[in-house]
Amino acid sequence: MNLYIFRHASTYFSKNDISYGDQIENAEILPEGIPAAKKLAEYLKNIPTDANFSSPFRRCLQTVEIVKEITGKNFVIDERLKDYDFLKENVDEMVSRVKDFNNFLAGTNYGSVAICTHGYPINALINLTIKGNVVPSDLENYPDTGILVVIKDKKVEYLNFN
Repeated sequence: MNLYIFRHASTYFSKNDISYGDQIENAEILPEGIPAAKKLAEYLKNIPTDANFSSPFRRCLQTVEIVKEITGKNFVIDERLKDYDFLKENVDEMVSRVKDFNNFLAGTNYGSVAICTHGYPINALINLTIKGNVVPSDLENYPDTGILVVIKDKKVEYLNFN
């Protein structure tokens, strides 16, 4: 299965590398993040996907709306793709729900899937797909906004649309 995983467009919090705090679910994308999301969508427009999924958090919903306008792709909201909220769960719980999502994908016949989510879930998905497990240190240094992570045949490529 080919995966096309991208982080939501830039927000005040991602731009300044600060915690979302109580805005974790409701933070909005910045106007300056929209061009990268549009460029990423233009690329995805030429990629046939069997399914597309998104985190339910506002910044992802806003991002996939931009992608949908350009590509025509509809995204299914999946709670398992939520951002890691250290106030409500521990790292193991977050990894467990992302693993559950990854196992769901593995049980399908999808050939190609697009996913919009957040930093920690992106790194969890990469590591689950490539090596089958995740350790806490795997979650750090996740891709910036505007980066598309392409996984084909257990090989990872990062495409920068910033």
